[in-house]
Amino acid sequence: MAQLFSLGDFTFMEIPKIYDRAVLIGYNPEGECIYSEIIEFGDYYDGEHVWDDGETVKKLRLQKVRGFLFDSSGVLSQEFESIFDLDTGVYRSGYARFADGTARQDEPVA
Repeated sequence: MAQLFSLGDFTFMEIPKIYDRAVLIGYNPEGECIYSEIIEFGDYYDGEHVWDDGETVKKLRLQKVRGFLFDSSGVLSQEFESIFDLDTGVYRSGYARFADGTARQDEPVA
């Protein structure tokens, strides 16, 4: 159970960290969550994903995937967003932000 602590008139709850996990959330064009998964960090890099298959992307209408990658220290090492073309099911554009403050923006694929 999370611990509570006080500072003046305010009470705070200690927030548990997420260790060695990838938190993945997928949305349809209406902004509804249609996919979510929390997997081990290593499985994220080594495993297959629902968005790896264009036919699955089209069937689910999986337009956007947001990901949050936490390392073994509980640090958010990467946050990303991937946008998919619903006509073809392939990756169209996206970005990634890293723990060191750097970011990468992919140009849209025509």
